This record gives sequence, C-alpha cells and structure tokens, in this order.
Amino acid sequence: MAGASGGGRAGEQCTVLRCRMAVPHAFTGTLRGERAVQSRVSFLRRKDWRSFAATLRCLREKCVTAQPVIVRTSWLPPDTLGECVRRKERFVVRLNRAMTEVQAVETLLHEWAHALAWNYSLDRMARDPDLDRELFEAASHDEAWGCAYSRVWRAFLMGRVP
Repeated sequence: MAGASGGGRAGEQCTVLRCRMAVPHAFTGTLRGERAVQSRVSFLRRKDWRSFAATLRCLREKCVTAQPVIVRTSWLPPDTLGECVRRKERFVVRLNRAMTEVQAVETLLHEWAHALAWNYSLDRMARDPDLDRELFEAASHDEAWGCAYSRVWRAFLMGRVP
C-alpha cells in the first residue's frame, strides 16, 4: 500500500491509501487468474452481485464511519485492488473493476476498515514530501486498523447468519 496526497477536485485536499496485491487476502481467484467481469457496467449496479450489495448495506448500517463513505469502481493499475481516499467531508473507496465478486467483497471490507480507523496523523504523514513508504504502510495498517478490520469482518460474518 502506498500513500499520496493531492488528487481530488480543484482546491480539495485528500489523502489516498492504495492497497496493493502484496497484501495477503484469502481470494478464491486473482485479478489475472479467475475470469473477471469485463462489462462496461460497474459491478455496483449489477443485479447478480447480491453478496456485494448486501455487504455494502451491512457496512453502512453496522460500521458507521466518522464521515460518509462513497464506493466507486475504477480501472486501477493491475496490482491495485482498491484505495481509500479521505476527502474534506467524506471517504471515497475506489475498487478495481477487474475483480470477481468475492475479491470485491474482501477488498471492500479492507478499505472500509481504513475509513473506520482513519486518524489525522496519516494526513500529516502523507503531506510530507519525503514520505517514507514503509513507515506509512506500517502506520496505515496499525493496531487501530487491525481492530477496525476485525470489527468489519465481524459485522460481515454476523450479517450473513440468519
């Protein structure tokens, strides 16, 4: 994962957390292995992706963040599964369109944990022009993020039990 500052709309400061494929996930397929949906329609609108839609509803209900979370799909680099961007008044989670539903669900859980555990020391670090990527990586996946990730997974698993 790498951090960067900038982007966003004109005059809007934001901090980006990009999660690379090097982060271990329990995927049943990979971006290059399992055949992904090659549709121009965002998987956020696909009616057959019921698990993803249910996960998003569950997170919005049970894991409320300090600011609203907007979920988007995008054509990200092949080694980037998703990213969490903190803008001035919201978080934007961008997910790679070239994913299967299982990958999208797991990446959404990972990125939602970033939004849930966000702290402003990450903003200060990302604005530093001499940013140490390894230090930023450690700071963005610290104990607070681990607890948030656990909370997100618990909500996901409990939401699936009838």
